[in-house]
Amino acid sequence: MNASKRTHYLIFGIGAAVGSAVGLVMGSILTYWLGEGTVRLIQRALRRMSGGDRPNFEMLLQ
Repeated sequence: MNASKRTHYLIFGIGAAVGSAVGLVMGSILTYWLGEGTVRLIQRALRRMSGGDRPNFEMLLQ
């Protein structure tokens, strides 16, 4: 039972490491393909839709 549990943890760890590496490589390729400006535009649009990109009204009162 102990060896089986260790095997499950090992498989999970390998899967997590491989998934992270593949995601990093795919994200890098996508960013290179789309261009950095397009990725920043998408990020800014997502921030605006989620409400995280609001102006600081105190600065506007000066």
